[in-house]
Amino acid sequence: MEWIRSQDQALPHFKSSVLTIGNFDGLHLGHQKLMAELISQSKKLQAPSVVCTFRPHPRTILKPQEPHPRLFDYRDQAEMLEKLGIDFLIEEKFSKDFSLMSAEQFLEDYIEKIFHPTHLVVGYDFNFGKGRSGNTEFLRKFCETKKWGLTIVGAYEKDGQIVSSSQIRKLLEHGDLKKAEEYLGRPYFLRGPVRLGYQRGRLLGVPTANLSPEIDFIPRKGVYFTWAFLKERKMPSITNIGYNPTFEQADSYLKVETHLFNFDEDIYGEHLKVELCKFHRDEMKFGSFDLLKNQIHKDLATAKNYFGIK
Repeated sequence: MEWIRSQDQALPHFKSSVLTIGNFDGLHLGHQKLMAELISQSKKLQAPSVVCTFRPHPRTILKPQEPHPRLFDYRDQAEMLEKLGIDFLIEEKFSKDFSLMSAEQFLEDYIEKIFHPTHLVVGYDFNFGKGRSGNTEFLRKFCETKKWGLTIVGAYEKDGQIVSSSQIRKLLEHGDLKKAEEYLGRPYFLRGPVRLGYQRGRLLGVPTANLSPEIDFIPRKGVYFTWAFLKERKMPSITNIGYNPTFEQADSYLKVETHLFNFDEDIYGEHLKVELCKFHRDEMKFGSFDLLKNQIHKDLATAKNYFGIK
């Protein structure tokens, strides 16, 4: 798959394409259903499958007062699309000027001129153009005029609930990892470089890798049992997500701290991926260092039992 970022690279010249447009954060089961249809049409029409997405999310430009944190980083989106078999990922820079294009302008001056689509595949709730004036009905009429094929993919439902990125965020904010994993079709994870922290874990006898996640979204704060992935290695671990309220600091910031069992290596600067398996308990403020230490060792014992570590 070719991953083209318009802010850094020239867009390729497409003679034809089978195209979808959207943000596809998380590539959940609903998105996967749409991608399967895109690939099916691509093979049938013998044209490359193309995913056009936007960075940053349009809402961050149009409604900056309403944060829209991504579930996963952009690299994950590219990795997932490649696994699914997509030919091209076009990451278009979204700007205020871009947002002022009418629905018709967007289709004629951008979609048609760049992608020359023979077929479009979009979700049932697809909206586009200035003020979200374009919808699936507008698109249907436009495609008829241009003689483009159009597939509108319906909502993907699980247990009577429409699967969506916003619904998955809510599940993760409540610590419901099982349901979030069912909707995503894979476990939820955080990843990023390991940086130097306050090293309080060493004082507690529990050294931790301090992770800098590459996204703004943070699930429910507290302690999790986790799998840690370092290069080709997969290791049982326990992770705290929170602000360390027992050690309040003026510069307190959210931390993701992971203790890897039976592991003692310097991994500063390495990229670590932490897969959340089970929510254990909420973040707590303790009255003393000793009370915190006692609780941490109880957490460690429960985590070892969970993973079957002796």
